[in-house]
Amino acid sequence: MPELSFKKGERLSSRKSISSLFKTGKVIKVYPLRILYAHVEEEKFPASVAISVPKRLFKKAVDRNLLKRRIREAYRQNKPLFYSWLSELDQQVILVIQYQHRDILDYNSINAALKEALEKLFLKLNRP
Repeated sequence: MPELSFKKGERLSSRKSISSLFKTGKVIKVYPLRILYAHVEEEKFPASVAISVPKRLFKKAVDRNLLKRRIREAYRQNKPLFYSWLSELDQQVILVIQYQHRDILDYNSINAALKEALEKLFLKLNRP
């Protein structure tokens, strides 16, 4: 059984990596999420992820944290499949998952959107 954890090394926290991702990364949009991604070389994990919920959409930190927890849990549940796809392609990526909707959606909606977005990402990475 694959590990369903979300370790510190899998979190994208380097300011340099994040700023370069926002400058040169490509975008995938699946309502209510927007994923910025870029290829990287020689990382410890197949994917490094940062999760963002804008303060301009949700003024209360409680609401932002709730959405970040839901997105993080959806990613954690779908990570084994995503990692198997990345190992199949022999690629490593960095991601920023952004929440783009004004309402707080339930976990099932976020999970379905994230699964669809990761599938789209796999298809884009699979193209030469």
